[in-house]
Amino acid sequence: MFVKKDLRKIPQILADASQRAASSPPSLSEEGDNASFTSPTKKAKSNNNNDIITEMRLGRRAPEFLPSCNASILLQPKFRPALDNLIQLSLYDCGLSSLAGIELHPTNDDDDGRSSMTLFPKLEQLDIGRNPKLTNDSLPDSFHTQFPSLLELWCDDCSFGPTIPNTLLQMHHVHVVRMTMNKLEGQLEQGIGIKYWNHIRVLAMDGNKLDSVGKGIGRLEYLEKLHLRQNKLRLLPEGVPSAANTSLTMLCLSSNLLTSLPKSIIDVADTLTELY
Repeated sequence: MFVKKDLRKIPQILADASQRAASSPPSLSEEGDNASFTSPTKKAKSNNNNDIITEMRLGRRAPEFLPSCNASILLQPKFRPALDNLIQLSLYDCGLSSLAGIELHPTNDDDDGRSSMTLFPKLEQLDIGRNPKLTNDSLPDSFHTQFPSLLELWCDDCSFGPTIPNTLLQMHHVHVVRMTMNKLEGQLEQGIGIKYWNHIRVLAMDGNKLDSVGKGIGRLEYLEKLHLRQNKLRLLPEGVPSAANTSLTMLCLSSNLLTSLPKSIIDVADTLTELY
């Protein structure tokens, strides 16, 4: 499907979105408690020029992020109403080297700094892929606090590593995490499936330098697709996958150093339909 690119500059797009949000009646601009569980795609479909904008595809606009190479252009106070209503945001291939500013901020009316605002309270899908200058040091420690509703995180073709940034692991409600072609090395975070990402459905870690995974992967009952291609895996621990992976339909292990698979793979025979 062909998607027409918005030819306006980012400040114009944000100003328009902010104006729409400010002029909309409360009943239209405020979502119910169950709104965060509605499909982002369904929410974003609208052709009415007066409707609130819930989707912004700002990918491949690297010149507009110069010279700072960060997200400061989005974070101006006058554009805050636009961010409040976003469900999907793409910053794909924007030449970003830092996401400083997307972090915990005390509100102006709280002297003790105990109260704070959330920049993206409704955002469900974030794509920061193909920004090869993004590293672990590019993310503020409180980055995760700004996305309380996030379900999908796309970080393909960045330079995160050698471990997954801790602030990303703190995104406890994510269903999809893609970190293919990054710089992850050694063992994949052992806490995944134990204290991190317990609700994940798609985990894509292709094209890194991972040599092992933790047994927590075998506890992920909602996991549907596990992508571990083009790493340096020599074996999978017994129990990965396991009978607890009751939703697993796809397991991708090609282009590794594996010579055998754990016996526990038989435990997902009833659900597994694709093995690579």
